[in-house]
Amino acid sequence: MAYKPMPLKKFLQFIRLVNWNLEKGGIDWNLYSDKGQFICFIKIAHGKKTKEEVVAYSVQKTEKAFKERRLTWPPRKK
Repeated sequence: MAYKPMPLKKFLQFIRLVNWNLEKGGIDWNLYSDKGQFICFIKIAHGKKTKEEVVAYSVQKTEKAFKERRLTWPPRKK
């Protein structure tokens, strides 16, 4: 499956549905679970004339982390 970059606002909505947290690290962003465990690094691309978006590889890593924890990607409101 080919992955596409995802707008940051939409990505944040998805991870907040499962109570995960995104915090700024040294260069990249760190994704933490609801229990405070580190999950993976997330890279956010931005520029002068472009919008902020999560790069495709980070979307793929997040989906993999969801599937490892038996959660559906993208999460849906209950």
